[in-house]
Amino acid sequence: MIRVPDIMKGRTGYLVMVDRFCRVGEALPSIEGRKLKDWNDSVPNWQPDKDGVYRNQYFYGGNLKGVASKIDYFDKLGVDLVFLSPISRTTTYHHYDVQDQRIIDPYIGDWDDFCSLAKALHVRNMLLGVDLVFNHMGADSEFFKKALAGDKKYRDWFEWDKTGLPKCWSGFKDMPQCNKLNSSYQEYCCEVVELYARNGADVIRLDLGENLPREFLLKIRAVAKRINPNVVIASEMWRFALEKPNPQIYDQQVDSVMNYPLTDAILRWIRYGNYLHFNACMLNLAKYPLQVNDVLLNYLSTHDTHRERTMLAGEGMIEDPFSGFIWDIDNNWRGVNPFPTYELRKWEYEHDSILKQNVSKVHKLAALMLYLMKGVPVTFYGSEDGMSGYKDPFCRKPKQWNSGNEDMLNFYIALGAVRKNNRDVLSTGESLVFINANVAEIIRRSENGIVVAFLNRSETPQELNAFYPGSKEIFSLEGSTPKILAPYGAYVCRF
Repeated sequence: MIRVPDIMKGRTGYLVMVDRFCRVGEALPSIEGRKLKDWNDSVPNWQPDKDGVYRNQYFYGGNLKGVASKIDYFDKLGVDLVFLSPISRTTTYHHYDVQDQRIIDPYIGDWDDFCSLAKALHVRNMLLGVDLVFNHMGADSEFFKKALAGDKKYRDWFEWDKTGLPKCWSGFKDMPQCNKLNSSYQEYCCEVVELYARNGADVIRLDLGENLPREFLLKIRAVAKRINPNVVIASEMWRFALEKPNPQIYDQQVDSVMNYPLTDAILRWIRYGNYLHFNACMLNLAKYPLQVNDVLLNYLSTHDTHRERTMLAGEGMIEDPFSGFIWDIDNNWRGVNPFPTYELRKWEYEHDSILKQNVSKVHKLAALMLYLMKGVPVTFYGSEDGMSGYKDPFCRKPKQWNSGNEDMLNFYIALGAVRKNNRDVLSTGESLVFINANVAEIIRRSENGIVVAFLNRSETPQELNAFYPGSKEIFSLEGSTPKILAPYGAYVCRF
């Protein structure tokens, strides 16, 4: 029987890219190779260094103390699950080119800061999620340097081609791939998992977890659950788990996976009215174990995709679902060798803030749909400010705490209240969706009650007969009523 910890069911999540979220404390130490940008200079360094290399060695200096200082803000948003991007020391701001994940980056803080954050969140009944990277390492890691120097132990930690050169993840030369079947490497990774679990991590997201073999995942799970049986193990998967030779969700390898197919289905329906694609997504997700569906990690955008506002109203998005996800605009550039990074980034920079009208209205509809679907909605930092941007680096701008977009902020606060006030239904309730090109009806039902929502993605009013005896309105967009859905409007009730 599939057993998933109840602790994450019904939660509302928030994803923090630590370097870009908030900075609190003394001036940052000087570290060779790093450039510190002014927080208010939100234009990313999208051009290469003078030698033509993209090093991503510019920082804004967000830290764990900054995250801890915003716990009241999370509470205001109704957030009770805070995810951190990787925090170990690396040469880049994003910290996915890991060196030794037992060491926290000095710009981000130390283990005392991490423990303090975990305790502060737990006091408020909030969970802390972390992002661990075991698929690859940074080329600057001491482990990889020893491997290059001929140390057999560490050479066996990595994958090599027939010519003796290291295999690198997705062709990035600064990220050599690790040998996930090597027992010594697995022991190191389990030590990392144990360290985070002992210091208060409640959810462990495995970056590129879809690439980790079953034997490895079971070891990770055993270590984490021995320390805390309620630790949730989540795997990064880009497409449906069922499309993988090892789906990971059937025999207790992981408790949850990232739900990018739902991201795509919501955005395509809101922007293009593609309800057939949405229905196909629902049919596939219905094949997941019920308890896994209750804790699926649902997003509209992440650090790896364009911001939802850009996907909903920007140029270049893909309408045809058979050509890739809506955000796969770089597919058109991949046929060129070498990949024209500069040309793509220049195009994204020039189009970064060019959005069509009604972007806030369609953004609200997409977020409302996300918050009502089965699973755990996770907001990428700054979405509540209406941030836009194409892929890395444009989706990773520093959060502006005085953005002035009170309308979107208040909307997300209201969404959080809807989740919190109806958690008894939304945490595990049955889910039904009836959808056409313009209107979606979402029904969430449990023994505690029924929540029904109607959404209108079109620019024309839609007649509605949503009278339910004894029902109570809990949310309305654009002045919608049980009889009329306003353009880009929604009506949510409970009975």
